[in-house]
Amino acid sequence: MILSRIFLNIEPKREVDDQVVAQITFDPLISLYYSKIKLFSEMGLNVIVDTVIENDKWFNECLDVFSDQPTLFVGVICSKEELIRREQTRGDRNIGLAASQFSKVYCIDEYDLEVNTEELNPIECAEKILSFIKSNKEYSVFKKLSKRNASVS
Repeated sequence: MILSRIFLNIEPKREVDDQVVAQITFDPLISLYYSKIKLFSEMGLNVIVDTVIENDKWFNECLDVFSDQPTLFVGVICSKEELIRREQTRGDRNIGLAASQFSKVYCIDEYDLEVNTEELNPIECAEKILSFIKSNKEYSVFKKLSKRNASVS
C-alpha cells in the first residue's frame, strides 16, 4: 500500500485502494502544476513541460487549462525497446516504469512536431524544435484534440 511506504508510523483503520490514494493525492497536485504553467505563460514566459499524462482526467484538464495558450505540442518518440534499454543503462530508474508508461505516453498520435530520439541526439532535437518555433507555423494540434471519457472511481 502506498501510504504505508510514505507514512511509516501510521496504522490505517481500513484498507484504501492504491488507486484511490493516488487520485486523492495527485489530482490536486496536477491541477496546481497545470495552473502554475498557465500562469507562467500568461506572464509571457516560454515554458517547456515534459510530462506523462497519466489518465483521461489529467488529459482533459490539460486541454481545459491550455486551450487558450500558445501550445506547441511536441511528440518525443522512440521505440519501447529503446526506452527499456535506456532505463536499464541509467541505473537510477525503477525498472519497468518505461514499459508500464509506454501506452499512456504514446496514446496520442498527432503532434505539431515530432522528434525521434533514436534518430536525433538531444542537440538536434532542440534545434528541430527551435526551428519550428522560428518558422512561425501555427501551433494547431493541441486545439484540435478532443476530450476523452474519463472514468470516475
